Amino acid sequence: MDTLDSLTTDQKAALEKYLRAVQAQFGDTGPTPRPDDDDSFADEVFDETDGVSAATTTAPPPPPPPVPNRQQDVPTRPPMTFTRSVFSVLKWPVSTFWNVTWSLLMYFYTIFPQSFRLAITGRSTRSGPTRPPQDAASVAARFLREYEENYGTTHPNFYAGGYSAALSRAKNELKFLLVYLHSDEHDATDAFCKETLSDSDLLSYLRSNDFLVWGGDVKESEGYQVATTLQAVKYPFIGLIALSQSSPSSSSTKMVLIDRIEGSYTAEQIVQRLTQQTVRHSSSLDRLRAERREREMAREIRQQQDDAYQQSLRADREKARQQREAREAVERQKQEEERIEAEKIAAQDRKERHLKFLFENLPDEPLASESECARLSFKLWNGERVVRRFRGTEPVEHVYIFIETIEFRENGSKAEFSLKAEEHVGYNHEYDFVLISPFPRTKIVNREKRIMDDPALWPSASLVVELTDEAAEEGSS
Repeated sequence: MDTLDSLTTDQKAALEKYLRAVQAQFGDTGPTPRPDDDDSFADEVFDETDGVSAATTTAPPPPPPPVPNRQQDVPTRPPMTFTRSVFSVLKWPVSTFWNVTWSLLMYFYTIFPQSFRLAITGRSTRSGPTRPPQDAASVAARFLREYEENYGTTHPNFYAGGYSAALSRAKNELKFLLVYLHSDEHDATDAFCKETLSDSDLLSYLRSNDFLVWGGDVKESEGYQVATTLQAVKYPFIGLIALSQSSPSSSSTKMVLIDRIEGSYTAEQIVQRLTQQTVRHSSSLDRLRAERREREMAREIRQQQDDAYQQSLRADREKARQQREAREAVERQKQEEERIEAEKIAAQDRKERHLKFLFENLPDEPLASESECARLSFKLWNGERVVRRFRGTEPVEHVYIFIETIEFRENGSKAEFSLKAEEHVGYNHEYDFVLISPFPRTKIVNREKRIMDDPALWPSASLVVELTDEAAEEGSS
């Protein structure tokens, strides 16, 4: 209750004496225990300074002795005697004086400011946090902001995060963790922050030895939990935490509170204490660092071996892919060549069938007795000379057909071919030669004109059969 906190030291002593007398007479059921503080930190910190775990909470008080059954054990109240009546009359003035005095004390206590009341009552920071819990980053930012507003910007490089995160980072990076617990209620706090924590030698020592520094205010829920975990009893409080092996032969490690600096110390004294502890535990940390380096090297070697294996596997896969693609390309090229050859054969076969069809439908050479006929003499590409007569009404196309099918005239007769006209509908035959009239040199290209209508052919002509460039190349090969 706040009423009990408002008493002076003398009043507290008198009240305690009175309560002991009452407890001796009526028994003591004990104060109502406070629920255990919430320990939400990820790692347990063992207190090496007293040999117990700093995260261990105080054991709850033993249960009160069983209350006897009053219905059976309480005797019948005796009747009030004359002596007890006299005692009650004498007790009344004392009780009245005590009640009046108590009321006056409470009145004067309420008109004092809160800071003065805290100084009188000496309330401990262990009474609990005064601010609701928030996220660790916001609490750390507020602590740094308020610290710099009150004491300036010259201070240790406080970790911008929660205690659990700082503890995990110190453990992972094998660093010493310096924990500073701040309490505004203690007189030595201001001087400690302005003088000790801003000392250049102390700050240089912390930087050169790569200390991780975390600060927290016990007004905050997290700071209060850290104070409870580290069992801080005096402020300012500095705790030094480091990773340590359970034993030289054990591989298990734990975070250990290796030193606590409580109260007003100078910067020089703090540096001396920190130096002693770092020298004492450096060998252990060096051993852990060496083991970690060995594990990292082994991991890197395994990673390099795995990378080399994967690279070799990728190279083999790439080689197999290239070989497969090369085989597929060869196969595609072969198929393409076969397709082209098949198309070429098919085209040649169709051309040959078409030529046979043209040869079959070419009119026979007119008799010598027929009139209005042209006599044409041809010099073939191989030097052979051929003469044939054509009716003047025939188109020049028949002259070209005669030259194109001259081999059939030499190798067979029309009766040997059984060709269907519908097979050749839409087929556009291209001649691989051209007829030339040498004097003057004139190309006969209009194959739709009648022979008698072309002066270069009528009534007679000597023509030269010239192969086109493509046909000439094929003939030369």
